Amino acid sequence: MRAAAAVAAILGLVAVVVAQPQPAPPAAPPAGPPAVKKAVEPAPAAKAPELPANPAVAAHIRNLGADDYKLREKAGRDLEALGDKALPQLKKALAETTSPEVSRRLSVLVRKIDHERLVSPRRVTMPTKDRTVKEALDEIARQTGYNVQFQGDPGAGGARHKIGFTNAPFWQAVDAVVDLVGGSVNSNGYDDDTVYVNTFSGGQRMPFVAYAGPFKVGATNIQLNRSMQLTATDPRGAMFIRPSESVSLTFSLFSEPKNPMLGMGLAPVVVTAEDDQGQSMVPPPAGPNQPFGIRQAYYGGGGYRSYQQSGSLSLVRGGREARTIRTLKGKVGVNLLSAVVPEVTVPEPLKAKNLKVSGRTVEVDVDSVVAANNGYSVALTIRRLGSFDPNHPDTYSWSNNINQKVELLDAQGNKYRNYGASSMNQNQGSVTMTLPFQPNDRRGVVQKLGPPARLVVNEWVQATHEVTFEFRDVPLP
Repeated sequence: MRAAAAVAAILGLVAVVVAQPQPAPPAAPPAGPPAVKKAVEPAPAAKAPELPANPAVAAHIRNLGADDYKLREKAGRDLEALGDKALPQLKKALAETTSPEVSRRLSVLVRKIDHERLVSPRRVTMPTKDRTVKEALDEIARQTGYNVQFQGDPGAGGARHKIGFTNAPFWQAVDAVVDLVGGSVNSNGYDDDTVYVNTFSGGQRMPFVAYAGPFKVGATNIQLNRSMQLTATDPRGAMFIRPSESVSLTFSLFSEPKNPMLGMGLAPVVVTAEDDQGQSMVPPPAGPNQPFGIRQAYYGGGGYRSYQQSGSLSLVRGGREARTIRTLKGKVGVNLLSAVVPEVTVPEPLKAKNLKVSGRTVEVDVDSVVAANNGYSVALTIRRLGSFDPNHPDTYSWSNNINQKVELLDAQGNKYRNYGASSMNQNQGSVTMTLPFQPNDRRGVVQKLGPPARLVVNEWVQATHEVTFEFRDVPLP
C-alpha cells in the first residue's frame, strides 16, 4: 500500500508556482524631458477565504509546545482523536510554527491523520428514537460533514422508525436507514461528492454488500456463460475441448466523499470462492496451454475523479447442482486522490494572452480567457514535463483527466463550474483544449460570482490502497 508514502510526498511538494502576465517592454521615450507616470502594479491574486479556526484545536496546538510533558502528550492524543476534521488547521500550523518541538509533533500527527483519512471510515452515533428517514440522513450528514441528499416519496421519507447507532461507519449507517424504505444509494463523480438516496427506484436494493473501512462493495449482477466447441477434435484425443461454464460477477465500489477515486489501479482478484456443494470456483492459474490462465477481470476508472467505480470477477462453476456461491473473497487495488496541490496559478486571467508558465510536472500555455455564454471560455495547452511521474504513471489517464485539474476562481475563492472540454486535441505528452466555465453550482443553480481572479492548474497526488471484500450466499443463475 502506497497511501502512507503518498502522504509523506504531499508535505514535500512545492505548493504553488505563481505566474503573472508580463507587460510588453516600454517603447523608447521621445526626445526631450520624459513624462513622469506612476507605475501601476498588478493586483495580487486574492486568497480563498479560510474556514474559521476551531478554538479547541488551536489550544491543543499551543499545548504541543507546553513545558509540561504530560500536557504535550495529552494535546497530541486530543488532536489525533479529532481526526481529519482538524487536518487543515494542523497543516497550517505546521507551515507557520517556529518551534522545533511543535513542528516535530505536528509532522507526526499530520502524516498519521492523513493516512487514517484514506483508510478509516467516518462514524455516526445517535440515540435510538423515533425518526423519519430524512431526519436520520440529515443527522448522518451533520456528523460526517458529507452532503447526503434525500430524493424520494415524501410519504416514505415522512414515516417514523426507531433509528439509532453507536459508532457506526458511514456506509453501514446510511444503508441501514435506506433499507427501511427499500431505497437505493448512488454517488456521482467529478466535483459532485453528494450521496444521493432515492426511494423512487421501486425497491432497487443491493442485498449483497461488503464493507471495508470507508469503502462499500456491492454485487450488482451475476452472469452464466456456457460454451461448447462444435468443431472440437475427437473426444478420445488429448486435445479435446470439453464444454465449459464460466460465471462473471459484476460489482460496484463506493468510496466515502472524503476519498475520491481515480480508478482501480490493479485488477480485481478472486482470493477464495466456494459454492454450496463445497466445490472451488476460483479460476485456474496459468498453465502450458493457457499461458495467461482464465483469471480475467474487468475494471475501469480511466483516471476520472469519481466516488463510484465498477468491476467484475470471473469464476468457474464446479457443478450444475450448485445453487449459490457460499463465500467469495476478493480484493482490488484502488487509486485514491489523496491531495490536490495548486501547481500553476495565473492571477488576473482575463489579461493573460499567450502566457507560458512552468510548474513541477506541467507547462501551461494560456492562449486566452474570455467572457462567453454568460460564463468564461479558457483556451490553453498543457504539456507534461519529464518522462515519468510516480503520481501520474498512466499517460492515457493523465490526458483524460487533465481538464478536471483546471479551476477558475473569483476573488473570494468561489469556483466557476467546469463542464469539461468543448474541444480537445491530445497526444501522449500534451493536451490543447477549450474549457467553458459557468457560474452554476452542481444542481445547475446560477450563483452570484465575481469576475475571475485566478486560473489554477492543480497537481493530483495519488495513493494506492487495497480493498478486500467478501460476499456470502450469492445465488447462481
